[in-house]
Amino acid sequence: MRVTGSTFYKDYARTVQDLKSEYNKSMDQVSSGKKYASASESPLDYYAGKKIDNLYNDAVVKDTMIKDVMNRLEQQESASRTFYGQMQNLTVKYEQLASSSYQGLESTVDTMHTYLLNTQQTMAQDLNTSYENYYVMGGNDGTTVPFTMSDDGMTLTYHHKFAGDDAATVMSMTYNAETMEYSYSGTDANGAAMSEDQTLKKIVTAMREQGRMSLGYGDITNVSTLPDTYYGGLNMVTGLTSDKLRAECPATDLTQNIETFKKAMNKSAFALNSQVIYSSGKYYESFSGTEAEKEAACTKLNDDLKYTIGNWDHAMIDVSNTFRRIGVAYSTLEDVQSRLQLSQDNYIKEYNDHLAIDTYDAIVKMYQGQFAYNAAMQVGSKIMQNSLFDFVR
Repeated sequence: MRVTGSTFYKDYARTVQDLKSEYNKSMDQVSSGKKYASASESPLDYYAGKKIDNLYNDAVVKDTMIKDVMNRLEQQESASRTFYGQMQNLTVKYEQLASSSYQGLESTVDTMHTYLLNTQQTMAQDLNTSYENYYVMGGNDGTTVPFTMSDDGMTLTYHHKFAGDDAATVMSMTYNAETMEYSYSGTDANGAAMSEDQTLKKIVTAMREQGRMSLGYGDITNVSTLPDTYYGGLNMVTGLTSDKLRAECPATDLTQNIETFKKAMNKSAFALNSQVIYSSGKYYESFSGTEAEKEAACTKLNDDLKYTIGNWDHAMIDVSNTFRRIGVAYSTLEDVQSRLQLSQDNYIKEYNDHLAIDTYDAIVKMYQGQFAYNAAMQVGSKIMQNSLFDFVR
């Protein structure tokens, strides 16, 4: 009987261990929501679920990225709309300044000249707003202010940190109201002076930069099908997109890009407003001169106003095209985001079919396992209470 009792106890211990294992497994299923703990339990379901899990995580990452990119696009759109609003205000001021009633008083001319100067500064700050807080925009970080405007409203300076450089390259564009053209100069990342041609090459190189991102549509093997995330800065002012500049000529020879940029910049909002700033300032100064000087300055002002007003609509179109493009990109991203969120729901359902448990069924099994295990332990306590004499009888 001693052997029989020992064998019985071993069988009992094995049974208790099996019950405990089943109980622990059911608890793990309830806590994790997973049907299988390892591939050996059901290889097909396990690896199918892993694949779906990867697809789901990819959709979640892209959905999160889209939210960030949409915020960037909203910021750029807001900056371009604000810039456009400043141009609309200037349209009214130019028309007013062209009338004899506004030209007759020295104080009125002074007020108009000051307004044009202040607006020039404001437009420069609008360009900075399109870059704010986002390194991907134009290669700048929080320590680099992309654009600054001189006090006289004639020199726009562009600071850009190119990939691999420790410092920003500085590119200055100074408007000459006599020739109606910009001249260019600057310093490279090492602080060395650059010629006009070198400066222009740096400017168009910066304008050719893109922030393409794989966000759920397009082919990652074909970069041109992916959405760009940069529409601000000089691209907005001139209406020259990075795609347009890249299509025009290769990076190895930027001659055509430079000519296109110079032409566009000379007819940009900054150039046209600089023209009127200069002539209105000269006209204001002429009030302290002779009548002949005043008449000549007034004629120059009217000629410049005619020139500016005649080119102003096109300059406004260049800016408005930017927020139209952003609107199209934003709408596309909204559609992609909806599809990604729908995909996430579908992945969850498909994943559940392979790996998820029936929560109610799993809880019932867990309690069944708990009851069975507790009952077995109670049986064990009775076995342990038997004395040695019970086994030797």
